Amino acid sequence: MVDKNDDLAKLSLLTEDILLEHLKERYERDLIYTYLGDILVAVNPFNETSLYTSQIRDFYRYSTDIHKPPHVYALVDLVYRNVCHGIYERQCCVISGESGSGKTESTKFFLKQLMYLCGGSSQLEQQILQATPLLESFGNAQTVMNNNSSRFGKYLALNFINGKVIGAQISDYLLEKSRVVIQSPGEKNFHIFYYLFDYLPFEIKQMLCLRTKYDYKYLLTNSSLDIQNNGSVNSLDEVINAMGLLNFTDKEQHSMFRILSGILTIGNLEFSIDDEGFTRQNFDEEKVKNNLAIIANMFGVNSKLIMECLTTMTTLTRNESVIRKYSLQSSQDARDALSKHLYARLFSWIIGKINETLNNPYPIQQYHHIVEIGLLDIYGFEHFELNSFEQLCINLANEQIQYFFNQHVFRMEMTEYESEGIMAETLTFTDNQSFLELFMAKPLGILSLLDDESRLPKATDQTFVEKLNYHFGSNKHECYSIKRNNKYSFTIHHYAGKVSYCALGFLEKNRDTLSDSVVDMFKHSQDDLIRLLFHGNPSDGTINSNKGLQHRTAAEKDARNRLTVGAQYRNSLQILMDRMCASHPVFMRCLKPNQKKQAHLFDDTFVRAQLRYCGMLETTRIRKEGYSVRLSFDEFIQKYGLLSKTHSSDLSSIKCRHILEETNLTEWQLGKTKVFLKYYHPEYLEKLMKKYRQAALLIQRRFRGYIARKQFKKLKTTSKTYKNEVNHFCVNIEDINSRLIQTLTRLNDKLPGKTAPVINQEDDLRPRPPVRESSLHPSSHTGNTGTSGKCSSPTTKTSSTTTTPTNTLTANQLMVDYDSLLSYLTLKYGSPGERESCLRWFRDTQYPYVCQKGTFPSWFHGNITRHRAEELLAKQSIGCFLIRLSESRFGFSLSFRAEDRCRHYMINQLKNLKYNVIGEAKVHKSLDELIEYYRTHELSNWDGHLTEPCKADWSQYDHESLMPIQNSVKSQAHQHHIKSIPARPHKVTN
Repeated sequence: MVDKNDDLAKLSLLTEDILLEHLKERYERDLIYTYLGDILVAVNPFNETSLYTSQIRDFYRYSTDIHKPPHVYALVDLVYRNVCHGIYERQCCVISGESGSGKTESTKFFLKQLMYLCGGSSQLEQQILQATPLLESFGNAQTVMNNNSSRFGKYLALNFINGKVIGAQISDYLLEKSRVVIQSPGEKNFHIFYYLFDYLPFEIKQMLCLRTKYDYKYLLTNSSLDIQNNGSVNSLDEVINAMGLLNFTDKEQHSMFRILSGILTIGNLEFSIDDEGFTRQNFDEEKVKNNLAIIANMFGVNSKLIMECLTTMTTLTRNESVIRKYSLQSSQDARDALSKHLYARLFSWIIGKINETLNNPYPIQQYHHIVEIGLLDIYGFEHFELNSFEQLCINLANEQIQYFFNQHVFRMEMTEYESEGIMAETLTFTDNQSFLELFMAKPLGILSLLDDESRLPKATDQTFVEKLNYHFGSNKHECYSIKRNNKYSFTIHHYAGKVSYCALGFLEKNRDTLSDSVVDMFKHSQDDLIRLLFHGNPSDGTINSNKGLQHRTAAEKDARNRLTVGAQYRNSLQILMDRMCASHPVFMRCLKPNQKKQAHLFDDTFVRAQLRYCGMLETTRIRKEGYSVRLSFDEFIQKYGLLSKTHSSDLSSIKCRHILEETNLTEWQLGKTKVFLKYYHPEYLEKLMKKYRQAALLIQRRFRGYIARKQFKKLKTTSKTYKNEVNHFCVNIEDINSRLIQTLTRLNDKLPGKTAPVINQEDDLRPRPPVRESSLHPSSHTGNTGTSGKCSSPTTKTSSTTTTPTNTLTANQLMVDYDSLLSYLTLKYGSPGERESCLRWFRDTQYPYVCQKGTFPSWFHGNITRHRAEELLAKQSIGCFLIRLSESRFGFSLSFRAEDRCRHYMINQLKNLKYNVIGEAKVHKSLDELIEYYRTHELSNWDGHLTEPCKADWSQYDHESLMPIQNSVKSQAHQHHIKSIPARPHKVTN
């Protein structure tokens, strides 16, 4: 039942106290979602709730009821309906709030429901969903404010056509790579490091030279391991499975783990100084030597080179190279810089690899009505005891989002009211434009001054603060104040409150330099992935490609253009804002009920502060009294013209007025060029339009049926005509042939030609393997009743020549996802709907994986039809299964007996040569492994498990067509065929 206070914008009286009271009362009743007009407010419950069950997902699916309770699923449904109806070409969902308010979880629920509305059964949809746990493991960490805090910004752009997702692209913003080497008190490193120790098998840990997590200094900063463990967000199995589905090869995954192990080990390197105060270049301690050996092994480089890179710097001049020794602090900084850069480049490569898989493979020009939904998941506002350069950039991003919210909700709205002559109450709001000018202005903004200082060789963090105090202190700027008791600190007045920043390390973090010797060392690494990361193209996504580099990471662009981190971040934020401004936004505000991360605790003072700095009261007022929906006259008539029966005028404004009056809408206004509607009006109009759309579908269905029947009759008549003509032609041929034979007989000549002798199967030299038992557990197999539990083995001679997988992997290694490869496969093998095309594809690409040691598994039934599979399974027990070649695509089909009928699921082979049931998230190294997995796990839309295989009776199948034909075999068979045809004598007659 709908609560009367679901939408607080409908309250007759609304003050800050009333707003807070209603939110608290709803939170205590576990109603965490509330509407403020068309803006959704979510209060973090800090516990598991029953708000996301399958029943609730279906309740909000394709909803046309405008009175359903507020929910993130309702917001998704609104956005998706806009996609299906083509209302907006671009939309973006902005989920904002401070750190720990639930933005990341809300983003995941939004994305899951969006894929569910798309059907949720394609491989691309599963790949989009599986990108989340992978990026969370490498980009999220536990902080004092949030157990799963995003330490990077992410904008996910999804492309749709006709309601189906066709591609996606991820843009990332400023990974907090300093977390790799040091964490603030009460915080942890990135999740992935702890997964290695918590989930990896002992044997793999030995291969990676991993000890325990208590042995690595990068995991022990500020006693971070003593923090209460709030449970893993994901498991390593989920992360590895996600990498498999996203086309990461086993080789790439192994290299990733080696890099992580090397990063942890390099953090344990300890340095000592010589008599001159410089770092020693020869490490005599056994512990240091062992660590160097492990690092060299993990990174594929020479241990002496590592030592040289961390203790000296080599400067090349025209005539000589100058070697400068490092101090102890410089060596420690070089060690940490190497770790940070390596992890950041690895993360950038992961983003590029994901984008390669998710990107739409077809030219965008092929689609006429492509639409985009953007989803922003970015770090929330942060205020710690010690705030550094990362917090400054994070809070700047939140200021930009708040500015975008203000521009869209307040400033642009009021400006348009004035230009269109709309009567509306003037609203006041907190504008943070002056703050953005403080940071972004040139040449006297904070980021510009930071760049200037970063270029000066003698500049320090203290001189940077002194410059800030000179330009902005002493009340020269309202958003800046001097912190007089600390020469390295300054205070910024954010929209969310005052934050003091410690400038120690600002210049070095902004420069973000890495010595040329380190880069050169990694460019010559024996590890393919590391070599790629330092050849300037980690976002390419492959490690074996020899193609020219087409894309560069943000870090490489910075090095080329001498951009600092601050300059790069400023440009990235501007691109993000431009992209969002070109879209129609929907907003979701997340609130944090308390600072203790405790369920069922609502801190009035803490929540009130969030409501104030977010401008929620002003937002509610403008959503209540304003007009959030604005359509031009022509757009309004095009969308809703059918709702009016009056056609007395050619003026657009009069037509719009007739539509509005005849639909009995109230509280609308007509401007000079646009119709201004309340936020709830479009849903009401869409509900009225529903009957017209249904009528249109009915008319189209009937008309298409009429056209099809008419065309069928025409084709039937044409077919009869052609049949008669062909029969007449055949009769004439028979008559001519009969007369010709009579003539030749009279001339006493031989008949022209002889039929080719039939080749005995025993003389056929093509290999025909016997059926082998599956590599699954034999104890669980039972025989097929049709074959008395035995698989017949063809008695033929087998060739000693075998086909090895290496001969057939070339095409597979070049493959991208199935959809993007369809044109390539079609050109090479023919139409996927033709039997011979699928057989050619199987022989060339799949035979080595299915037929092992010259035998087929008992569950493989070759290229039988779907109907034949259902016949075989009809009398079998529930869960009995078989695998066959697909009839309509280049792939396999899993057919099994369910309670009500036979079910069929498609199986695809990914680029990394692993198998996946389309629509499922799990990937498998082989078909045997796939079957074994679903013996104990459920498939989608079925709550049972696979049991025993329906064994193939190969005496009934054409097994020869599945087997590769060797050139030598074909040549021998051809020669045998020629020898068996006797020469026909010719007799010349006069």
